[in-house]
Amino acid sequence: MTPLIIATLNTRGCRMALRRFQVLSYLREGGYSVVFLQETHTDPTAEDRWRLEWGDGVYFSHFTTWQAGVATLFSPNLRPEVLGVTEAVLGHLLHLQVRMEGLVVNLVNIYAPQTSSKRPQFYQRVSDFLSTLDSHKCLVLGGDFNTTLEERDHSGAEPSPATANILQGIVEHHSLVDVWRDHHPDDTSTFTFVWVEAHRSHHSRLDRIYLSCFHLSQAHSSAIRPAPFSDHHLVTITVSLRAERPGPAYWHFNNSLLEDESFVTSFREFWLAWREQWHAFPSVRRWWDLGKVHAKLFCRDYTRGHQPTEKCGDRAVGTGGLKDGEAPGRRSRGPVPLRSVPGEAGGALGP
Repeated sequence: MTPLIIATLNTRGCRMALRRFQVLSYLREGGYSVVFLQETHTDPTAEDRWRLEWGDGVYFSHFTTWQAGVATLFSPNLRPEVLGVTEAVLGHLLHLQVRMEGLVVNLVNIYAPQTSSKRPQFYQRVSDFLSTLDSHKCLVLGGDFNTTLEERDHSGAEPSPATANILQGIVEHHSLVDVWRDHHPDDTSTFTFVWVEAHRSHHSRLDRIYLSCFHLSQAHSSAIRPAPFSDHHLVTITVSLRAERPGPAYWHFNNSLLEDESFVTSFREFWLAWREQWHAFPSVRRWWDLGKVHAKLFCRDYTRGHQPTEKCGDRAVGTGGLKDGEAPGRRSRGPVPLRSVPGEAGGALGP
């Protein structure tokens, strides 16, 4: 399939005809597939005008004509099957569930309140809503978060550390990855929002797009681009989201291992230890890919330790489905040490 370009932009208001023309012309020129807009300042009376000027693929969550409001736009060339639309927080959180290339994707457009005292409660509502979504579905969470999670993403102190803690919990709980940061780990000078106060400039990377880590390998590139009509920059990621079709090249997990309490306990200990290792990798993608190798070898060695003649699978780890096999015995060998993974496994993932 043709890669999708997903973008997010705080428009700083596009209620007036001229600003709306500037925004939509800018988006057409960029050729974006899916766009999350924040601070649209729209009401229901504006919807027909937007659809006349852009096309039918526009979905809104209004607030007032001078504050908040979000909209999600699909390129006229993209025709996803829209399975559901939810205004989880009016004017601030819009969720669309769509099917593209056979893959169900949850698109969540977010605009966090500017007032810092309101953000903790807002992010708690975000957390509660995301917990209602199927964790096995691909999640794209993008927008203006009005909060940063790393020191290098803002000048001065983070004004709302309590908010940052809640958002960090959301990111970790839902296995999300900040795609731009993953692609640019050493960049400390690119920001999405700059403002001047008392003859001093401040800058932050408030606008971000998070993607489920399971689909991170499908994200090819990311960028930040100025928008001449806004004090925010546009953020983009280019991805090839598609449903995986398992074939004979995939390693298949033995489902009956899930009934083995010793295996479940040992694997949980192994994976908790592995989760602590991600900081040692240049990107979450590399950590995840090597983690799959570790998981495969753990299952294979555990099964061979019980029934030497049985195989848990000899082929390379993929992202396909799981295949049933013979049930192993009940004697646990304990977690497989991380150092026991052969060196060539890491080499297969590239330098």
